[in-house]
Amino acid sequence: MERINLALVGCGGMGTRHLYGLRTLARTPFNRIDLKALCDINPENARMAAAEAGKLLGVEPAIFTDLEAMAAAMPELNAVDVVTDPAVHHEVSCKALDLGLHVMVEKPMAITVRACLMMIQAARRNGRVLSVAENYRRDPSARLAHHMVTSGAIGTPYMGLFHDVSEGDRIFITPWRHLKNRGGPLVDMGVHFADLIRYQLGEIHEVYGDVRLVEPVRRKADTMWRPYEYYQKQYEDMAPVVTADAEDSSVAVFRMVGGATVSWVVGLGGHGGCSTQLILGTEGCIEGYGTRGGRVRMRRGRGDFQEQEEMLAQAEGFEQDAVSAHFFPTGLTAADREVDWKLLAMEYCEFGEAIAEGREVEVDGKEGMKDVAAVYAVFESAMTGGAVRMAEVESGEIDAYQAEIDAALGIL
Repeated sequence: MERINLALVGCGGMGTRHLYGLRTLARTPFNRIDLKALCDINPENARMAAAEAGKLLGVEPAIFTDLEAMAAAMPELNAVDVVTDPAVHHEVSCKALDLGLHVMVEKPMAITVRACLMMIQAARRNGRVLSVAENYRRDPSARLAHHMVTSGAIGTPYMGLFHDVSEGDRIFITPWRHLKNRGGPLVDMGVHFADLIRYQLGEIHEVYGDVRLVEPVRRKADTMWRPYEYYQKQYEDMAPVVTADAEDSSVAVFRMVGGATVSWVVGLGGHGGCSTQLILGTEGCIEGYGTRGGRVRMRRGRGDFQEQEEMLAQAEGFEQDAVSAHFFPTGLTAADREVDWKLLAMEYCEFGEAIAEGREVEVDGKEGMKDVAAVYAVFESAMTGGAVRMAEVESGEIDAYQAEIDAALGIL
């Protein structure tokens, strides 16, 4: 089995989580990824990640603070995993691709649609794999819901609801997630939701929506529940109050190419919350689009809901791939404390196979760009005061909201 020599670029909280994904994959017969190097402009972050990698993988990778210097010093590298903050995803990824390296990049793929297009072009001109680490759709709950929708178990989908609003004014993981030029909470989480909507119901034709900044002041949480050392250190150093300039609440209607309409209500702030996810069809409905560690259930006609266990037992033609079946033999993830790491391991496994065997990846640059564009279509509609067509957002023709971000970051 051909080995893929990988460097992790970005050694913050998400980078640490990726190390656990690599450890999880290394324990399986499917692994062909070898972590050889770490790169971060902050050498202390890299040293912390190297120590963690030593504990998890048994070997401490080489440390670098410059991508080009790393590539020159380690010509055996095949690929990089870009886990920086989204504002520089395009910069790091394009540089890596031009250096001849394959790229896996965390979601959101890039800070704007224009930046996504730059990455797609760089991958194309260098003939390299560009994979976007979108893990929610890989969960067995999402795979099962997709099978049921596409096999006609609930008839023809005509409506969807995706409502996910969390109240409060707490800082969402890190202060930079509340800054417009770093993506903001709606983009950070919204790309997950847009990907699930597209995965289950197909392409979006038109969007009409509105966005608001409800909580301009964000406050440090009383405790930090994330277990990783990086997050704990960051929490200790975090200011008690930060100013937000990225919108945190959104409402929209998506008109799908296939004819369904989707009600989107997504927010992180304010004085009330809700969580409703439904796919309504002419012969039944599915509760949930699937998610990391989630569950779905289905009702045919006006009968009782079938829980996921019963759906699995009756899902004719549904079968997990070998890697998914290895990690989730029961087809259930809701009580699995390692689900995050396992889904990351699945992403790495696919990335390695794509490089070694010339395969396509499921969420490539085009797919990743469409998820970013879907969220920004809500922002662009709010700017214009009317509906926007997805094709015009995806091409960059409509970009009034994003233009300010592009100008600030020098994205031409």
